[in-house]
Amino acid sequence: MGYIQFYEHVAPIQYPATQKVMVFEYANTGLREIYDLLFNDFLIVGTSGFNGPYENPKRSINFAKSLGANVLITNAQFTETKTSFINSTTPTKNTTYISGYTGSGSFYGSATTYGTRTKIIPISVDRYDQDGLYLRNVNNVNPLWERKYSDYNETGQSPISGMWFNENYEIKTYQSGDQMVSFINSEPKDRKIWKVDDLKMIFGVDSGVGIYLMANKTPIPAKIAINKFGHLEVKLLLEDQIFSFARR
Repeated sequence: MGYIQFYEHVAPIQYPATQKVMVFEYANTGLREIYDLLFNDFLIVGTSGFNGPYENPKRSINFAKSLGANVLITNAQFTETKTSFINSTTPTKNTTYISGYTGSGSFYGSATTYGTRTKIIPISVDRYDQDGLYLRNVNNVNPLWERKYSDYNETGQSPISGMWFNENYEIKTYQSGDQMVSFINSEPKDRKIWKVDDLKMIFGVDSGVGIYLMANKTPIPAKIAINKFGHLEVKLLLEDQIFSFARR
């Protein structure tokens, strides 16, 4: 695998293995920019970089654990579709039937020949520039995807404060210092990943720019505001996606 084959260790020491690694995948963006924005509290243990067919980074989880990483962030960017050709050889069988007549009567028979036939088959493979950063939580910081309602005190009121909901869950939003925070406030559909009081998003009171946690808890930069329909709207800055919540 490319993430393993092209790994380079950059930390000054080797770390003991970890038991759990969170994997966050990004696309068509600068991985270092994502690191600086979202993960700079973590130490970079090592890096990977290669070009080839898309590889699922989750297949490298055990390798990341062996490095002592707590988080693996990756980025894949399409570069080209490369076409190659292979020869496909299949066996052939041809039978010829023979009949005729001699002075003593009719005769019948057959003759079978065996061989092979070769066809040239084109195969197209999409190739991607793929990068990975293996990160370790050396300072035991509380990462966004593990923060709870109890980590933030309510300090003020904003037009965005209150209860909001969509078809999946309800969120509670309030002001904490110069930030707005939103937490899961009802039983979510995906109970394996999400629980009541989990942080869902955090953003600036004035700017509305912040972080939204996707369904798998991947943190994504986003712009959050109340739209013209009175809904709390989340526009992802790295992807062409919009989520919205109605006021309860």
